[in-house]
Amino acid sequence: MGGSVGAVVWAGFVATILSACVFWLFRSFDLTRFSPTTQLGCIFFREPNVPLTETVGFLLFVALGVTLIPALFAGLMGVMGGAGWGTGIAAGLLVGGAAAAALPLLGRVSGCVKQGRLPPPGRFGLQWGRATPWAVVAGHVAYGAVIGGVLVAF
Repeated sequence: MGGSVGAVVWAGFVATILSACVFWLFRSFDLTRFSPTTQLGCIFFREPNVPLTETVGFLLFVALGVTLIPALFAGLMGVMGGAGWGTGIAAGLLVGGAAAAALPLLGRVSGCVKQGRLPPPGRFGLQWGRATPWAVVAGHVAYGAVIGGVLVAF
């Protein structure tokens, strides 16, 4: 498996952009109200509808998406037998499923939920839309597939 720092960062950048598009697609069809950038911003701010919240969330989304998260995916794929599209998809399914299951914890850390500006996510985030768990899994699967595909090329 390719694992140079440059390969991991590049894979993370490409995967972050694609996963952001997946999340945006689900929101644009009104299938979910979940936005990872808004949720990251709401860790620090209490109003989801101001530019600062979304901007800080976006910067965190990109920063984590090109550093820590691709390194974790690369490590997970190493344990699963090495980088590749298929391994990346499997890793995305695992991580996405865990993330969807952990969505109720956002109600405890999100300033926006605590202030009542956003509803609590509920089990698997279903209060944010019936497709929320599917959106979370799909975003992670797209992310994992790209990470695996790019890393196998290096």
